[in-house]
Amino acid sequence: MLPQIMQGPFFGTVIHGLHNGESFGFPTANIQLDTPQDIDLGVYAVTLQVDQQHLNGMMYVGTRPTLNLSELSLEIHLFDFKGDLYGKSVSFIIVDKIRDEERFNSTDELIQQLYLDKQAAIQLLDSVK
Repeated sequence: MLPQIMQGPFFGTVIHGLHNGESFGFPTANIQLDTPQDIDLGVYAVTLQVDQQHLNGMMYVGTRPTLNLSELSLEIHLFDFKGDLYGKSVSFIIVDKIRDEERFNSTDELIQQLYLDKQAAIQLLDSVK
């Protein structure tokens, strides 16, 4: 599976979110972009830079329909990272899109899909090393 798109870099600041990802076992850095961007809704494999660190992750852009929310969110789950990024300036590159935004019948179904998304993102990111 070779990456199809490369977009960015995009720049923003990590802000507080609703902490839903954390409760699902997928903590995220919610990003407020410096300038609005036209990014399709969905899940992406990304690389993020913060404080001279390059980190791999998966990004979600959407309205979180499974949770019955409507506000647009851009959030990145970083693999193998623990720490506090609130208020930090970050940049990220979209490596490839994994899937479109979906509504799931339950949060359990959503969590199962997140594990599959993570595996797909890791494979994509490994293919561009």
